[in-house]
Amino acid sequence: MAEIETFVIQPFHIHRKKLKPSQPSPAKSRHQALADGRRIAGRRPGAAVLRVVADDETGEASSVEVIERFGEIPEEFEESIRAL
Repeated sequence: MAEIETFVIQPFHIHRKKLKPSQPSPAKSRHQALADGRRIAGRRPGAAVLRVVADDETGEASSVEVIERFGEIPEEFEESIRAL
């Protein structure tokens, strides 16, 4: 059972005066994820960079953590990540 590490950028937009998640996008590396998160947050209210560790065979995530925040991130988003 091998584990793979991936990085995802989760941008946020404002909808009815509340921060809502937009379409997430994968990154090829941690460095690219951080650069893309910073760039996206320049055009949007905020973005979070996530590190996801998952089983290579099943794809089931064993851990998800926010490694960097840019701009505004909803508190409930952070709480939902911890619940995984």
